[in-house]
Amino acid sequence: MIRIAVCDDVAEICSELENVILDFQEQAGQKLTVDVFYSGEELVNYIKNGNSFDLIFLDIEIGKINGVEVGHFIRDELKDYITKIVYISSKSVYDRQLFDVQPLHFLPKPLDRKKVINDIKLAIRLLEKENKTFSFKTGTQLYRLPIKEIIYFESAGRQIKLISSNEKFYFYGTIDSVKEQLSKSRFIMPHCSYIVNYDNIVSIKKDEIKMCNGDIIPISRLKAKEVMDLQFRYAPEDFSFHV
Repeated sequence: MIRIAVCDDVAEICSELENVILDFQEQAGQKLTVDVFYSGEELVNYIKNGNSFDLIFLDIEIGKINGVEVGHFIRDELKDYITKIVYISSKSVYDRQLFDVQPLHFLPKPLDRKKVINDIKLAIRLLEKENKTFSFKTGTQLYRLPIKEIIYFESAGRQIKLISSNEKFYFYGTIDSVKEQLSKSRFIMPHCSYIVNYDNIVSIKKDEIKMCNGDIIPISRLKAKEVMDLQFRYAPEDFSFHV
C-alpha cells in the first residue's frame, strides 16, 4: 500500500490531485490511500502523531508553515530521507533551499495530469528499489505494504501468510521468493517456514522468538547460529540471546 498526502490551501487543487490519484489507483490496480491537508501545520501535526507517508504533493506557498519548512521538518527533524516530496507551485523559479530538501520533482500550476501520474509511478519505483515496501498480489489486487508494518511471514502450503501490524494477508508464493525480495532488509529466517522482521522482535531465546504482537516463532536447531549471527550484526545490544 502506498500512502499519499496532498497539502495545499486551495481546495480545488486538493480535489484535483485526489481525483487523479484515485483514478490512477483504479486503472493501474494499485492500492493507494490519500489524505488531504489544507495547511502545513495540519500536515506536520498529523506526522508528529506518528503517521507517515510514502509520497507528499506539497504546495510551496502555504500558510504559516510553508512547504519549505514542512520539507525541512521531514528531512532535518525526523531524519526521514525516504518519503518522496513533490512540490507544487504557481511560480516558475524555485529557491535554492528547496533543493536542500531533495524533492522528487516540481509541478507548476495549473497541474498536468500526466505529470502527476508520472511522479506517482516514479515514487513507486524508487520505493521498491529502496526496499521500503513489500509487493504481493491477492487475486487481481496488487498490494505494497511498508516493511515496518510487517511482523512476520509463515509458509502455509502453497500460500504465504503475512502478519502485519494491522491485517493478515494470504497470497500464493514460496518462502524463498519472499526471502529474495527482502534480501536487503532486516529480516531473519529462524525456521524453514518463517521469516520475521527483526525490528518487530521483542525477545530472542534459545528456541523461540517473541514478536511485538505476542506471537511466538520457533527457532530450528539448524537456524540457531544464523539467528545469533544476524542478531549481533544488526544490533548486539538490543536483545538477549539466552543459550
